[in-house]
Amino acid sequence: MDREIELKFLIPPEAVEPALAELTGEYGGEGAVRQLDATYFDTPDHALRRAGFGLRVRDGEGGRKQTLKSASAGGVFARGEWETAIAGPGPDLDALARTPAAAMLADRPLAPVFKTRVERTVRLVHVAGAVIEAALDRGELSAAERHAPVCELELELKSGPPSALFDLARALARHVPLRLSLVSKAERGYGLAAGEASVSPRRQSAVLNPYGRVGETLQALGQADLAHLCMALEALRERPEAECVHQARVASRRLRALLKIFKPLARDEAAHRLDDELAWLAGEFDAARDLDVFVGEVWSAAADGAAFAGKETFERGLQAAHANAYLRMEAALESARARDVLLEAAAWLETGAWTTDPDLAETRDASARSYAAEVLDHRRKQVKKRAKRFDDLDAQARHRLRLKGKTLRYAAEDLAALFPEHHERAERFVRAAKAAQDTLGALNDRNVREGLVDVAAHGDADLAKAAHRVVLGDEEQDLLTAARRAIDELVDAKPFW
Repeated sequence: MDREIELKFLIPPEAVEPALAELTGEYGGEGAVRQLDATYFDTPDHALRRAGFGLRVRDGEGGRKQTLKSASAGGVFARGEWETAIAGPGPDLDALARTPAAAMLADRPLAPVFKTRVERTVRLVHVAGAVIEAALDRGELSAAERHAPVCELELELKSGPPSALFDLARALARHVPLRLSLVSKAERGYGLAAGEASVSPRRQSAVLNPYGRVGETLQALGQADLAHLCMALEALRERPEAECVHQARVASRRLRALLKIFKPLARDEAAHRLDDELAWLAGEFDAARDLDVFVGEVWSAAADGAAFAGKETFERGLQAAHANAYLRMEAALESARARDVLLEAAAWLETGAWTTDPDLAETRDASARSYAAEVLDHRRKQVKKRAKRFDDLDAQARHRLRLKGKTLRYAAEDLAALFPEHHERAERFVRAAKAAQDTLGALNDRNVREGLVDVAAHGDADLAKAAHRVVLGDEEQDLLTAARRAIDELVDAKPFW
């Protein structure tokens, strides 16, 4: 097996020539243009895809080759690859029998799922002691009668330090808009074959080794979180709608939570900058998400039958605030700053100081299970300590408790796979953590709601007062009771670690 380390970026068609000019002029990259046509195969129930593999047969320069790729091979951007020259148009089963996919393919038929037809322009560049292949693909995916365009830049490390890969990406990003993507052509092709308009932005669970080390666990979880964020931002650009906004905000917050969960390894300056930038990005979604919920759930339910002077004026103000929140969010999405967040997150996960610092070796190489137990104990104690004074907490203090509970929930969800022997207990604990987060969230939403009413009223105190009566109601005590009960149940939940 060969181990490839690569970065893939989505690039707008108009940026193709500037990118090639930069690679040729600045780095003197030598290369060629190739036509690459490939067919991807799988079993009828897509067993390869479910196991994290992609199988293609490609015709191109050098003949016909069969390639099996795995999702990961020990690193955030490392993939396992098994490539063989073959004769026939279909997969070579004898060659596949010598790969990790052999067991799942025994006596099972393989059939085409989708095809790719791309023109690949290659530049081989030398930078910072490394040799990197830059491949720019233009073409399309096709499945039955459905088609989707392809315009991607891949940077693959052939030799030298992985840090050089990120240095080259940063240099190129100063001249052309590169958007990191962790979605393979295979994944896009499967989506196209299924009739999906775009890849779902839902987070996929990381595969963790219960006997693994802290460092590899961090990378596995980081890859899942970063993939979620990349997919969510991509989906949001294509479909600016409420669910995509929600997923983008959750993804950015989960990546921030990961830095907290692995705080002993995330003390370097790059990690602090990344945390700040993720906080900025998450903040750009706040107003849009809050107004999505307010307009789509709160106001739509409360406004029916409600009558007060200036109602139409208030609704126009609410619509304007909603539209402005989306404009702000969309501007942030198109900014270089948002693109840089993804690249720097990738760089920190793969080549951050924590990966090589000898002072962090003991933590980095420690048992992931032991570390997870310590983290979960610590996070649980933080929540328990604040929960003791719940009745005395003001709105701001309850919000801080909610944030502590959210980090505990994410930690429990992320690290539960390290304790497979307590699966049911872990599920109960996560449900309790989610219930506490939701009930505290409802209290926080009530406070946010007041601010949104004031924004929509544009400083008209009488109008704001009338709208407050419609949307706030007298449910605060019920919400407090529910939150207190949920917090008590979380504190009493039996640990699974």
